[in-house]
Amino acid sequence: MKKRGMKQWTALALASLMVLGTASSALAGQYVVQKGDYLSKIAPKYNTTWRVLAEKNDLKNPNLIYPNQVLWVPDVETTQQATEQKPAEQKPAEQKPVEVPAEEKVALTQLQVDDITLKGNGIAPSFDPAVTKYSMEVQSDIYSVKVTAAAAEGVSITVDGTAVENGASTVVKLPDDYEHYGVDYSQDIVIVATKGDQSTTYTVTVKRVNAASVYALFQAKEYVDEETGVTMPYELYLPSNYDVSKEYPIVFALHGSGQRSQSVDMVIKRYEMATVWAKDSEAGVRQCIVLAPQCATKEESENWTSLMEYRNGTAENAFEMSKYSVAAYNLLQKVMEEYSVDKDRVYMTGLSAGGFATYAIAIAHPDTFAALVPVCGGADPQKVSVLKHIPMWIFHAADDPQVKAEEFLYPTLKALDQAGVTHKDTIYPADAVFAPSAHFSWTAAYANEDMRAWLFEQSK
Repeated sequence: MKKRGMKQWTALALASLMVLGTASSALAGQYVVQKGDYLSKIAPKYNTTWRVLAEKNDLKNPNLIYPNQVLWVPDVETTQQATEQKPAEQKPAEQKPVEVPAEEKVALTQLQVDDITLKGNGIAPSFDPAVTKYSMEVQSDIYSVKVTAAAAEGVSITVDGTAVENGASTVVKLPDDYEHYGVDYSQDIVIVATKGDQSTTYTVTVKRVNAASVYALFQAKEYVDEETGVTMPYELYLPSNYDVSKEYPIVFALHGSGQRSQSVDMVIKRYEMATVWAKDSEAGVRQCIVLAPQCATKEESENWTSLMEYRNGTAENAFEMSKYSVAAYNLLQKVMEEYSVDKDRVYMTGLSAGGFATYAIAIAHPDTFAALVPVCGGADPQKVSVLKHIPMWIFHAADDPQVKAEEFLYPTLKALDQAGVTHKDTIYPADAVFAPSAHFSWTAAYANEDMRAWLFEQSK
């Protein structure tokens, strides 16, 4: 290029700092994209190639240009000079055709994949209409994800072959059978945007964390309670670098109804109720001991409390401790004596039926615990006043279909307030907890880093 052309190009570059991107401000050396344009169509007008245009305009996807977009192009004079200097026998550089003009390219305008931890869109990289491959990692107790996809009007969308409404959400299930615990697992979710005979396929590979190494940190044991005669299986975690000369906080974790008749390892596998504390501890954050007993019974009417009898009409309320809760508390005392436990930092948490037990055991033994995290449970409104000195963080979903907020949560909160009990509350709004139902709010609760940090700040 002659000096005159170079100077003119430089001047245009400086001027463009104020005008680039505004169609009405396009100058010589710039081109305003028209409807129907694409790089291979524009390039011959300036005796150049689509590759040169793509490079000069820093286009990550040469197939995507838009009407009124301003592009750098060789100016007319520079192009003429280049033509004059070019040997007559030289042919223009080969141009790669673009199969689909930019304005006809079918693409999603939104792609979001959420899991029940409620932490927001987890796909990587961040969504870009031109990017079609994504991945997402979910924790070990995720059994569904919610896919939200949108596109321009007139574009149809399918998720794994099923038509969905444009912009609506659909839940995609992941397996929850016993064979899928503690193994590597991934699942592709295929989203297709179609308009006429054009389509674009997007794939999200969901990878579930293999928690086998965490499960291995727990020891399966068995305890026979002399007071009740109950034989109680349990899972116990001690830090890998457990030091008898140190005192450790202990987390006493109580499962829900579903794990009563399952093998004891499901107390740590089914949800992260117990394992989340061990993961933190192994990472050197909030080191602790974790005790997860099992209410091992095949009798539907038996549970941590009188909850099931209340539901079948054979008990006046759902809040009375059963022999299993008595045995579990006795087991806690045994573990606290056998291991180096900080008795000022004994924490109790439970979900669903375990949430009821968390309240019931604390009411029966209010001097034992430094803090409570009951999840989707309920307390006896007549007895909560003894909990005045115990801080708690309560979790529940407003639309919980099994432990209804109107029946258990709101009466509990009202009674706690009237008794002057200190409590923090996280009540997930309707439809926030989406799978398997709004009852499963514990997945989001135990994934809450702020809650876990708060708990370990509490001391008697």
